[in-house]
Parts: sequence; structure tokens; C-alpha cells
Amino acid sequence: MEKLAPSSRRQFLKLSGLAGAASLLTAHGATATSAPTSAACCGQAKNVIFLVADGLGHGTVALAHHWKLHNEQQPLNWIQLLEREGLRRAYQDTASASSPVTDSSAAASAWGCGHRINNGALNMTPDGVMRKPILSYAKQAGKATGLVTTCRVTHATPAGFAANAESRNLEDVIAQQYFEREVDVILGGGARHFKQKQEDGGVLDYIPRFIDKGYTFVQDSKQLSAAAQGSGPLIGLFAQSHIPYRIDRANEAMHQQVPGLEEMFRAALLRLDQAKDGFVLQVEGGRVDHAGHGNDTAAILHEFLEFDACLPIALEYVEQHPETLLVITTDHGTGGCQLNGAGPSYSDSGPALERVNQFKHSFEWLHSRFMQTKQFDAQAIQLAFGIEATAEQGAMVQAAIDAEVKYLSGVLIEAFGEQIRDLTAVGWTSGNHTAECVELYALGPGSESIPGFVHNNEMFGIMTAALGIQV
Repeated sequence: MEKLAPSSRRQFLKLSGLAGAASLLTAHGATATSAPTSAACCGQAKNVIFLVADGLGHGTVALAHHWKLHNEQQPLNWIQLLEREGLRRAYQDTASASSPVTDSSAAASAWGCGHRINNGALNMTPDGVMRKPILSYAKQAGKATGLVTTCRVTHATPAGFAANAESRNLEDVIAQQYFEREVDVILGGGARHFKQKQEDGGVLDYIPRFIDKGYTFVQDSKQLSAAAQGSGPLIGLFAQSHIPYRIDRANEAMHQQVPGLEEMFRAALLRLDQAKDGFVLQVEGGRVDHAGHGNDTAAILHEFLEFDACLPIALEYVEQHPETLLVITTDHGTGGCQLNGAGPSYSDSGPALERVNQFKHSFEWLHSRFMQTKQFDAQAIQLAFGIEATAEQGAMVQAAIDAEVKYLSGVLIEAFGEQIRDLTAVGWTSGNHTAECVELYALGPGSESIPGFVHNNEMFGIMTAALGIQV
């Protein structure tokens, strides 16, 4: 990647600075709606920033919006965005080739290659043809490429922009493809897939290979902050599997050096901004989906709030670089999260938005703690939920621990779900994905061509056309 001229580099460092991004509101509380320049509304894009809150249903947006109004007296950035001049808003059909309810690999592949894919596959059409993903096209056009996620970087959504596989579960293969296809910035979890055990008992470690190719390798927040000021390709792996939930990072000392989505996003922009011919960057708030699968109210709230905090960062960049197409969306809903009416005339729904603040940890945190000790711990329940566990509840969870249940979220809901619902007023329709159509927002060159009702696989053609890439 080419370096910026010193004056331009200083301007962008001042803009981003790895500090908090400016609010979308002015000092007087009015929504910022500066008219886009002509380059921002028509013509060719140099860059694409594609922001994905994986598994974001409408109910999760409403929960977070009311929480923020109640607790911080301001609306979500997601809501403020709706008042921005030049915004293109569309309703997106998320179906896959094999089902009206998509999984993340099929949804990301639809964006990534322009074809609807069967659930579970990556950029391989139902007839078995492997389709070139968008980051490969971008690379061929001389652009830099990037993937940022709170999941494993080899997980379905980032892989949908960069990899080909019969199964999304082939994450070792996906890591190898990132190396071979030279994705310029890779930030997230999933370190275990870059150090692979071989059949002969040996270990294939890709990190030295990345370093030999000129990548900077970082493993914690401090190293990332320093590397963000540098140049060249960058790989940061901050967890063996997924990055811990934001609620756990905030309340567990051992996670304080694990960067969050905002920090990774800023670092990626600083590195990719140096690319002379532009870049394509996907940024995923991936664990919104995981909290939805687990019906974990506090976790999903804080995961989406973290994603929402990335919107001002993106908008700052777009304002300084109007040749950037910005897309903000989700791949599907998960769990059917809803803030419900509670109490007489629903008078308890507001106070519930305060009581959710007593939750300090995720179901995943409890699962890890209990499985390490093989013992139920009532004190951990008190710490996580602010709930005193009964002997009957403890016995129910202990039985699941003894049975080595893969995920304890289900039994935690069974044991404590009624109390959690009473405290939070939040209900769920399932632990699965949903078929709901979802919001898609866009700004910048190419956004004007997005129809009001868009199929997910149409976005590939819109992005490549905006970039002037022949496919």
C-alpha cells in the first residue's frame, strides 16, 4: 500500500486519533445533515466500507434505542442516521438459495459474489461453481482489502467477502486463503485457525508466513494502537476463538487488553487509507448474532451499542473522503428479540431499561466459569445477573454441567429465564435466525442505484459498478 503524503496523513490521524469519534449531533443537539458533495452522490467510488451488524433484528434496534434514550438521553446513531441528507434507505430481502431463512455464510456470499448460495457454503453456487469473491476482484483492480470482526476472522461473514469453500466450517482452509489472497488488513479473533495441527502431528503456523510477507502482527490493544500509526499490511488476532462479549470485556480485568470493534475499525482505516487506489473493507459486529442465538439480553444490547458507536467513525471518514461508498446493514435477524409491554399500562417497560444495567456478564462468561470448575456457583449468578439462585436452580444447572452440555445458555434460560424476563421485559421468538427483511443504509457514489427493495445478492453488482470493477 502506498503511503499518504505527510500533510494528508496528519489530517487523517487528527481526524481518527484512536480516540472517541465525534457525535452525529451538533453541540445544540440538531442532527448533522450537511449536503453531500457531487462526488458523494454520483460518479465512481474509490473505496467501499461495508458495515454489518450480524443478526440484527428490528426488535434489537428498538431495545437499544429505548435503552439509550432512557439511560443516556440521546438516540442511537443508527436512528440519527435516518435524518442525514443523501442517505439511501432500502429494505433488504435476506433469503438464501436453499431457504427463506439464511445463514451468515450464504448471506455474506450473496453480497460477496452476487449469487444466492445454499446455507452453509461460501461463494459456491448450488451447481457447484466457485465464484470469485469481491475482495479478489478489488485486489485484482489494485485496491487494498480488509476484514474486521468481533468473531473469528475465519467465520462466515468475513469469509463471504474473501474465501471459497464447500462448508463455512473449513476455517483452517479459509485462513490459508486469506494468506494466499493477501488480504491486507485482518483484525479479530480466531487465532487457533492460523496455527493448524497436521495429520503427522506437526503444526502449520501461518503467522511467521504472514510476517515474512511484510505483515505487522499484533495480539493486544496496546500493540494495535502502535501498529495503527504504521504502514503496510496488518494482521491482529486477539482471541483463540471469538472476541469476548463487550459486557465481559467491560467487567473482566483479564480482557482489558482485548480491543473492541471501534478500536479495530479505526486501526483498519488508518492502514487502508494509505492505499493509493483505494480499498474495500468489511467490518462486522458479529456477536450481536451470537447473543441472539443465546437469548442473552444484556449481551445483545451491548454488542449492538458497540456497533452503533462505529457509525460516527465511518461518517467522519466519508465526510473527509467523499469518494467512499458506505453501506450499513445486517445479514438477517436472530432470536426475535423484543422489548415487551410490562406492568399496568406497560408502565414497567421503562424501569426495565434501568434494571438491565444490573447485568454484568454474558451467559458465555458463566458457561466458561462453570465448565472450568465443573461446579455451579451461586455467587457467579449474583455477579452476572444480580439474582439470588435457589437450590433448585443450582441443581438444574449442575446437571447440565455434569452432562457436559455444549452450551449452557439454554439451561440458564430454563432456570432463570422468568426472572430475567421480569427484570428486562425482553422476550424472544426462538434461538434461531429469522426471515425478516432488514434495513440497508448507504451513502456515497453508487448508493443512488440501490433500489428501495433490494435482494442481498444485488449488492455485489452495485458495489463493483460503483468501484468501476469489471466482473
